[in-house]
Amino acid sequence: MKTPFYCILILTGLCSLPAAAQTYYADTVDGPLTDRPTRILQTNSAGTDVFVFDPETMEQVGYIPNLPHNHGATVHADGTHYYFTNEHEQTVDVVNTQTFEVEERIQLANGPHNLSASMRARKVYVAIIAEPLIQVIDMDSHEIVANIETGGGVHNTFVTPDGRYAVGGMIGASEIIAIDTETDEVAWEMSIPYTQNPFTGGVRPIAFTTNPDGSTRSLLINVGGWHGFWEVDWDSQEVINRISPPDDAWNRTDQTADGIQSAPSHGIVVLPDQSQVWHSSRATSHIYGYSFPDYEYLGRVYIGNPAWLTATNDSKHIWVGVASHNETAVVDVEAMEVIKRFPVGQAPKRIFTAIMPSDWQGEAQ
Repeated sequence: MKTPFYCILILTGLCSLPAAAQTYYADTVDGPLTDRPTRILQTNSAGTDVFVFDPETMEQVGYIPNLPHNHGATVHADGTHYYFTNEHEQTVDVVNTQTFEVEERIQLANGPHNLSASMRARKVYVAIIAEPLIQVIDMDSHEIVANIETGGGVHNTFVTPDGRYAVGGMIGASEIIAIDTETDEVAWEMSIPYTQNPFTGGVRPIAFTTNPDGSTRSLLINVGGWHGFWEVDWDSQEVINRISPPDDAWNRTDQTADGIQSAPSHGIVVLPDQSQVWHSSRATSHIYGYSFPDYEYLGRVYIGNPAWLTATNDSKHIWVGVASHNETAVVDVEAMEVIKRFPVGQAPKRIFTAIMPSDWQGEAQ
């Protein structure tokens, strides 16, 4: 269903659990979230719209227009609004989840890229790529409450599954900054120095692994020039693993429309049950899976220029933005195959899982 339509979401008695939605989440934090309504948000980097899917029925349930050059996405802790970065207007666009209408545009200091939310702190952390800055938005007032200086323009922000830290990654500066979401003070910073022969450097997407108590164990980082990801220990900020597919799994299936942009892998996700890690490959048009925590190679699935990927809350499916094909693909994790493809907008890249409050009623036609 690609044609725009409008529907109403019935929201009653919204609960205030801190994990109302996360791009990355883990069963270790609040237990399995399989009883929570979930939506998949597919942004379209070269378009003006966002597609909304129900991963349980595997159907499109929403269409959001009027979002030029949208980049990142997240959702309000109470499930009342979606938030999207708008590169064209240099704003965060606040979308009513009942009407899919843009209700507000929050002006930013400069051009944004990604954003991420801490449901625990009820804040949205916005990556400003055009200057060295992360801006913090209060979910309840929609006011900018903090401006955090960084070592360079920020490509992505991600919040740890427990909501305690917001992490910013920089391409040019090749640095990572961790921010305490309670105080908005810098907890730590680290650098991944650029190297040549082979080339590596620049921080792309980041995912997190957790300890049994839900605290953050490590960061899994797509590093520029590296096919796969690096693992960095959270406490020491030391690189403890560099993971790449085996040599016989590198053959390329087709060309990518926009090349690899110095990042062979630009998308990574840890399943909520912490059993597997998957990353995308612009270089080979596949996604690659590994067991966790031993990183045994499991195999690969052909996608066709995969960008970002996100998991469902039952850890059974991975949804992938397929940039060159203007599609969203759904992968069955156990079968390791694509089971559905949806036509979407222009150059779909960032894709997000939004976990709603447990008593959210969903869309009313």
